[in-house]
Amino acid sequence: MCRDGDGLWAVIDGMGGHDAGDLAATIIRESLDAVTLGGSIAHRLLAVESALLTANHAIRHHAALHLRSKPMGATVVVLLIYRDEAAVLWAGDARLYRHTDQGTVLLTRDHTPVQALVDAGEIDERQAMTHPRAHVIYQAIGNGDKLELEQARFDISAQQQFLLTSDGVHSVLTVDQLGQLMAEGASESVILKAALNAGSKDNVTAVKVSAGEHGE
Repeated sequence: MCRDGDGLWAVIDGMGGHDAGDLAATIIRESLDAVTLGGSIAHRLLAVESALLTANHAIRHHAALHLRSKPMGATVVVLLIYRDEAAVLWAGDARLYRHTDQGTVLLTRDHTPVQALVDAGEIDERQAMTHPRAHVIYQAIGNGDKLELEQARFDISAQQQFLLTSDGVHSVLTVDQLGQLMAEGASESVILKAALNAGSKDNVTAVKVSAGEHGE
């Protein structure tokens, strides 16, 4: 979702089966659509966090009433930009990358057991992409009563670009490959096509944001 005028962008990836995942994603999207954004980046971050906590409760309530509490939820990554500051808030394995002339870096850390193996130096990025537990996550909106959202704040400059992706994209494209696409000025549709051509079997979603167009 994109609220360009408000400096808010998000990628939401439903889980728990097609219908349940779609509904969870819709609940989150509607909650983020209703957020009133104002004040500092810290105030905006708090507003988004509150909206996601509300969505978490709503999803769990629906699952308890209609799905006998079967798993239902969604991973999410939200980017906020206000003036020369930005913030990211996420749950699960949806990601945010930052691209500059110096290269592309991953700004988020997947909430997955496989990420823990990467952090420990036991496997590398390529091995993580093909690991049999690659799709196991331990944090998502709707996944538990106690939602622990991770967040980070950072300064930005007009030359920076950002890319938000679902795991259907970064499960088949490395940081270097995504960086090359960004360097070539690839559109969102070109990035999604590259993921599909690389064999993605999951939902593919990507949102590109240029800081220079939204820093005011």
